[in-house]
Amino acid sequence: MKPLFLCLALCLCGIQQGYSQRPDTAKSKVNTTYPYFIITAGTTINAFYNDKPLNISTIEEFNDYVQKNAKGMKDSRVIVTGKPKFGTYDDVLKTLSRNKFKNITKNILKD
Repeated sequence: MKPLFLCLALCLCGIQQGYSQRPDTAKSKVNTTYPYFIITAGTTINAFYNDKPLNISTIEEFNDYVQKNAKGMKDSRVIVTGKPKFGTYDDVLKTLSRNKFKNITKNILKD
């Protein structure tokens, strides 16, 4: 009877030791900074990329700028502030979706 308990205890310890040595499957969070593209869309467009103001005021200038710089800006975090169906807000969102920006946050103004 004693050899059976001894064998059982060794097997259980071996199994427990094997499970405790498995690597953690949870993804580790990587603290990286992303560039921000902040846009205020109203009757005119005010835009900032990496805290630097851009000389853009019309939708045509905005389209040209985004098309020229789309490759480097696709991974940036985009924040669009404005009112839907007022001014250039809808056109800005169309341009961003056409150029396949992924991280778009919409701040809709109440007034």
